[in-house]
Amino acid sequence: MGKSIYVVISLCLMAFVVGCNQKSAIEWHDSKEVAIESGLKQEEAERESILSIEEFEGETFVFYEYMGGLGVANIVESEKGYGWKRSQPYNDFEVDGELTYSTSGFDIVTETGVAVSVLIGKTFDSSIQEMKLLGDGTERKLKVYGENGFFYALHKIPSDTIVVSPIIN
Repeated sequence: MGKSIYVVISLCLMAFVVGCNQKSAIEWHDSKEVAIESGLKQEEAERESILSIEEFEGETFVFYEYMGGLGVANIVESEKGYGWKRSQPYNDFEVDGELTYSTSGFDIVTETGVAVSVLIGKTFDSSIQEMKLLGDGTERKLKVYGENGFFYALHKIPSDTIVVSPIIN
């Protein structure tokens, strides 16, 4: 009985320490550019892996490829400077059957409290160079990036209300 209580308390303490350390693990830098370079180095990704840097609701997001997956990082801005924060694991898509594309989505709440929905997807047909996004008030064209065929969008509405379709030229 005494050993099991010790194990439970130890696990709780370890979870608490790990949880507290995640927020303070941000390395601060003097500029966004240096924060991006440092973040890519932490991720062991190259500068060429960046697909795009997007501004949304006053926040900066970096979309990049890493080992066949799609990474999304937020550049945190505070009085300490700028820092890199990737809050989601890398995303990749496996396909069963003959799908031409696949999508997924997740929500991020930034350090400043901004709630952002992220739509991500991948095309499996190299002839698809753009996707059409409907549902967030206007029709938007999404560029298909990289050899892996990733596309993505930042928006403020639930991902299940978004409609995405390929633009066939």
